Amino acid sequence: MNLPCPVSSSLVKILVIRLKQIGDALLSLPVCASLRKTFPDAQIDYLIYEHIAPLFLKHPAIDNVRVITAEERKKPWRYLGKVLSLRKQRYDMVVDLMTVPITVLTTRLSGAQIQIGFDKGKWRSRLYKTPMVHRWELGPMDCKLAMLDGLPYPVSIDRTMKIYLDSSEVETMRQQMREAGVDMQRPVLLFSPISRLGNKNWPGDYFVTLVEHCLRLCNAQAVFIWGPGERDMVQPLAARIAPRGKVFSNIATNALRDLAALSANCALFVGNDSGPRHVAEAVGIPTFTIFAPTVKKSVWLPNLGDRHRAVDMTDLLEINEEQWFEKAPEFRERIDDFFRAMTPEFVITKLDPMLGDLALVSGTRRQSSLC
Repeated sequence: MNLPCPVSSSLVKILVIRLKQIGDALLSLPVCASLRKTFPDAQIDYLIYEHIAPLFLKHPAIDNVRVITAEERKKPWRYLGKVLSLRKQRYDMVVDLMTVPITVLTTRLSGAQIQIGFDKGKWRSRLYKTPMVHRWELGPMDCKLAMLDGLPYPVSIDRTMKIYLDSSEVETMRQQMREAGVDMQRPVLLFSPISRLGNKNWPGDYFVTLVEHCLRLCNAQAVFIWGPGERDMVQPLAARIAPRGKVFSNIATNALRDLAALSANCALFVGNDSGPRHVAEAVGIPTFTIFAPTVKKSVWLPNLGDRHRAVDMTDLLEINEEQWFEKAPEFRERIDDFFRAMTPEFVITKLDPMLGDLALVSGTRRQSSLC
């Protein structure tokens, strides 16, 4: 039975654990937001990897961003030291959104009265005080929110996924874009042709065709983004696009908050399923995602709708969810063939209505309800 919330939530200290990459950590933000809504004055800390920590600074649902460094990931004794330092925080509640051995250990040794994690049917799940069924079918955001049903208090759910930027950060990037030659009086479309996982990458020559179509239709400018080690893959693609004066691949985003600020200055994100796509959504711009054959938009795009649209195999093959699962082994075996079947011409039929609704089509400038 649920108990009433503590009289003073300022007495509550909570740790949320999500040791994954950009997209996973952003999709877990609604857990922090829901805990803040439920315990307004609690101390809520978020334990994540150090290299993505800047994205979560200034978030009103997070009091302290706790990090696992690259060195701690490589050296178990270093990680154990971090676990012991977290124990000294005397958390009342730990919510482990990972359930891998190292996070189970962190949760178990925290000493928290409430310890929640996923029950994945493995031995380690028995170490939680409250193991919760991992409801994969709900998708990566809602299955984590469902974990909060295990709290002995009624929880107010908040599905907000947002990166908080200062206006100065956005303006600094805006000036950097001007210096790179971008005309900020015209629409700027953000393209991400590279994903950290190579099997999520739509063919590069298809991207060239798609970008050229968008530039013609919208009289817009294209900004290409790239991460560490990706510049030499992205810039040759950008160099193939005509007219070159409308294409920019020279805007460096040396930090993740730079990427967020760059996204905030654009009218639309178009690209593969990747961390940058989640960043774009979290700063509030519309997105259009091209999903790999092995990924379903209904699962990995929790806010699917007018502002966030996508194309996947269910669209291309005109199949339903059940049929997608039946064909999933074939998608994995012939992923390149199916990705090739998703031609630029087909993707354009799905993207063009969104460009129109956003009033980006040249000659139809108007106020859009999606902006």
